[in-house]
Amino acid sequence: MILVAGLVLLGWVLRIEALESGLPGLATMKVNSACAFGLAGFALWRIHLGEPGSRSVRLARAIALGVAGVGVLTLFENMTRIDLGIDQLLMPDSNPQGAHGGPQGRMSPATAVSFIFLGLSLACLKSLRPKVAACAQWLAMPVLLVSVLALVGYAYGVNSLYEVRPYASMAVHTAGCLLILIASLLAADPAHGIANIASSSSAGGVMVRRLLPALCLALFVLGRLGLAGQQAGLYDFRFGMALMVLASCAVSAAAVSLTAMTLRKVDLTRRRAEAQVTVLNAGLERRVEERTRELARVSADLAAANVALEQLSLHDGLTGLANRRYFDAHLATQMAIMRRQRRGLALVLCDIDVFKAFNDEYGHQAGDECLKKVAAALRSCCRRPADMAARYGGEEFALILPETDLRGAQRIAEAAREAVAKLRIPHGPSAMAPHVTISGGISATQRKVDFTVERLIAGADAALYQAKAEGRDRIATLPVQPIYQRA
Repeated sequence: MILVAGLVLLGWVLRIEALESGLPGLATMKVNSACAFGLAGFALWRIHLGEPGSRSVRLARAIALGVAGVGVLTLFENMTRIDLGIDQLLMPDSNPQGAHGGPQGRMSPATAVSFIFLGLSLACLKSLRPKVAACAQWLAMPVLLVSVLALVGYAYGVNSLYEVRPYASMAVHTAGCLLILIASLLAADPAHGIANIASSSSAGGVMVRRLLPALCLALFVLGRLGLAGQQAGLYDFRFGMALMVLASCAVSAAAVSLTAMTLRKVDLTRRRAEAQVTVLNAGLERRVEERTRELARVSADLAAANVALEQLSLHDGLTGLANRRYFDAHLATQMAIMRRQRRGLALVLCDIDVFKAFNDEYGHQAGDECLKKVAAALRSCCRRPADMAARYGGEEFALILPETDLRGAQRIAEAAREAVAKLRIPHGPSAMAPHVTISGGISATQRKVDFTVERLIAGADAALYQAKAEGRDRIATLPVQPIYQRA
């Protein structure tokens, strides 16, 4: 547009009619129109290449509004018949008034209206606001319609399509420049409006790209050929009209058919892709389900392993009773409960009498079997959920008896001793009995005595040594001395 504007201005300076009017004898492009085209081309160039919000883009939008202002002032002159002097401001028109159907140097009303919409469209082009940016293409539609009407009028020889009497006519290259400029404006922003649809890969985009240009160009050519045939006398007006309608229907049907075939191929390709995606999704879901089941199985195995590991960490591997670690934690917990709720707590420590001699006589495997049987007998004496039988170490065992006083602990300890005796495990080296026996010591909390875990264990251990000193195969109890504290 800048080049066209320069050539037209050069034609006005050098009085070259071909540059002024495009074709001899036609209306000329006015100086104001050429300047407006140059400014519009510059504005479109800077808006398209510049960064949004930059100084050059803001300057370009101001120039676009100036182009719209030229159109507004010219339209005001045509409507009010007031001469503002802008028509002869840059360069006077040497043609007499009325030679081209209008005042000297003044563009036609259609051109002025086109510049108004063109300037506003350029000002909205590529705006940061999506709604304003979309308005740019809709504002360009009236300019597109005016330019196409003028070109059709020149091609068909219909003066009323490009001439508004008693005002000036729109020059042929003015209409062509408007058409090219609007096409460039639409192509500059494919993210909004009709350009977004035309450039998309959707069915609507394919239809616009194939049908719209083909039908417009084909109907234009058919109409011009039909008119040329009538002017040459080959047929009359009615035959020419019927031929025009028939040819238009054939071209339209061919264009629609070709477009339908293209859309069908696109649709089949899309369906095949969707079917492949469905198959892939089904396979993916199947693999996900298999992986989920596998993870669930692994999680179950891991949970079972954790339970087994917890059992191994808290229970003795040989006897199945609580190990020393579990014994210490459970005794500390029961001691805290005893202090908070002021209830009784008893501890029984016992071991197998002369067990070393048993191992020496019968072997370690027999000793392990003996430990298992004794552990089972002790476990059977723990009737309540909070009672615990534990392997204290080696051949030593312990019974934790919550909410049990000294007498209750003596009854349970005696029952445990009798349960071991009833096993009748042969013990030849024993001097107390011909079978395996146990000795035990009891320690129980008492009122007015400050008990700790260590003191409770020490009391039961002292009672156990007392039972061994008295001859074994018995349960002993020692009184616990109170601990006095300073006030």
